[in-house]
Amino acid sequence: MENNRKMRGSFAEGVAVNFLKNKSLKIITTNYQYRGGEIDIVAYDPGKKELVFAEVRSKWCENLVKDWRRMPIIPEDTVNKIKFKKIEKTIWYYLEQEAQSWQRYINNLPLYSFPEWRIDLVSVTVEKYSKKVQIRHYEYLFL
Repeated sequence: MENNRKMRGSFAEGVAVNFLKNKSLKIITTNYQYRGGEIDIVAYDPGKKELVFAEVRSKWCENLVKDWRRMPIIPEDTVNKIKFKKIEKTIWYYLEQEAQSWQRYINNLPLYSFPEWRIDLVSVTVEKYSKKVQIRHYEYLFL
């Protein structure tokens, strides 16, 4: 059961990575973990000159509904303050400890300072059998 859940999560994260790449974001890393917190996708948005920390939430269903607002539960509903705080803590650790991985995307940053960054949510709803997907992208997530 857990293995099936991981496979579904990996599929949704792959969809989200491709979606963000198509929006011209540069993927830096995926599945970055620190003390119980995880960042699904770390990317750079060259248009806005920001680091993007993307949380991917997914929901698998029997049939996709064209009007996703009519679904009983959507992936966005599964984000809560506890999860958000873990993500935020992991972001600060990443910024401090993994500077070499993000600094190559940021030019002319003053010494000992951090780049502009945001938290995004990528919601992926997947139809079980056809693997058709609906994607919604929310920038600047705050809870």
